[in-house]
Amino acid sequence: MSRSVKKNFLYNSAYQIFLIITPLVTTPYLSRVLGASGVGLYSYTYAIAAYFVMFATLGMANYGVRTIAAVADDPEKRSRVFCSVFASQLMIAVPVFLIYLVYAMTMPQGGTVIALLWAMYVFSGVVNVSWLFFGMEDFAKATVINIATKVLELVGIFTLIHSAQDVYIYCGIDSLCFLLGFALLVPFLRKYVRLVRPTWAETKVHFLPNLKLFVPVIAISLYTTLNSILLGVMSTMEQTGYFDYSQKMAKMPLAVITALGTVMLPHMSGLFASGKREEGLDLLDTSMWFMMAGGLAMAFGISGISPEFVPVFFGPGYEPCVPVMIVLAWVVPLICATNVIGAQYLLPMYRDNHYTISVCVGAVANVILCLVLITHLGALGAAIGTVAAELVVLAVQALYVRRELPLMRYVRNMLPFVAIGAVMVVVIRLVAAGLIAIVGVSVITLVVEIIAGIVFFCVAAVAFCLITKDYNFRRLVGTRRNVKK
Repeated sequence: MSRSVKKNFLYNSAYQIFLIITPLVTTPYLSRVLGASGVGLYSYTYAIAAYFVMFATLGMANYGVRTIAAVADDPEKRSRVFCSVFASQLMIAVPVFLIYLVYAMTMPQGGTVIALLWAMYVFSGVVNVSWLFFGMEDFAKATVINIATKVLELVGIFTLIHSAQDVYIYCGIDSLCFLLGFALLVPFLRKYVRLVRPTWAETKVHFLPNLKLFVPVIAISLYTTLNSILLGVMSTMEQTGYFDYSQKMAKMPLAVITALGTVMLPHMSGLFASGKREEGLDLLDTSMWFMMAGGLAMAFGISGISPEFVPVFFGPGYEPCVPVMIVLAWVVPLICATNVIGAQYLLPMYRDNHYTISVCVGAVANVILCLVLITHLGALGAAIGTVAAELVVLAVQALYVRRELPLMRYVRNMLPFVAIGAVMVVVIRLVAAGLIAIVGVSVITLVVEIIAGIVFFCVAAVAFCLITKDYNFRRLVGTRRNVKK
């Protein structure tokens, strides 16, 4: 991997690791203070606000990054492209924000106060220029700012939230931190661009391609954000809370693994744009190996520790989260695979239609399954729908690239990690059985389980890679000159 990719991966990983640590600190506190109903109300109202943010930014998270990456080496062109893209963003985001204010004042779900508090989050879609920095492969500023806002959020949670009625304060803190995370990037724009007045001709060309990339964004939301809304409507706030916490915990490790995908989009876009296809495909092979190995480790690990994790972290009353977490754990490797094929290959190759079709088919599968299963299974039904949706997305993407990418080699590369992960679950459950008999279900039991699982998987995986002289492993840990395929 190039030095820039490794550096940006470290920056983004640092932030994602912090995102993992934060809920590990706050979840035990909030689950007990707010209760399942309070957590459900937070999740339900956040999901509604998130839809307005989606419409405000459309597909800018991918379109903006890709567009800036294509002109990164031309300062003058970069400035004009940025200003025209941002102008198109404002023309959509400002009206969406005003519509949200009307909604918050007239017919808000969860109450007017909580809806108005989320208005700060919706406004973050207006000032979001993070795509410029990601397109320039500058992840340092966003990392520092986001970590600072998360620290502010932590302080606010532990100093201001003391009862179930404080769910409003929680929403306000979260909403404010979202806004600060984007707004504080604005003063740094001058490093990369100078502000110019774009023409209407320059601005209007961005609407259609950005709208095309919005279709997969809204489709993906149908098997992420929408599930919380469906649970709130078709089931109870308790079930919404179970699903929300299970999803957050199950997907938490995914953030670090897919941090590579975030930095790979602009890098792969640059490689393919400059005609370096073979170099891009070689890098894609290593990315798939790394992300799937990590994803499988996380899926097996979460499945192994869930019976003790739920009571230790969430407290009494959250027992239904155990099967939900185990099911949702398998979203992790599926998302890793679709991230590589979709975000790191199809999008940089400007095959937006194929990417869009794959996630739309997955969204339809999720909605159908959720409508059928939520009434009978609640949060577990939503979890099954989520996993099925990701599986369908992967199947459709694999169908599109079957003649271009070595899919069977990807599968063969993963089989050893499947075997190691399966044995790791057995090890974790044996350790758990022994400790529960001595100290019961406790923090000590959970910590020892986690350590045992990590140590076993890492030792077994590294030993396998050393014995087989795995190319991708040596490429990641070695130097370019001594790595041969």
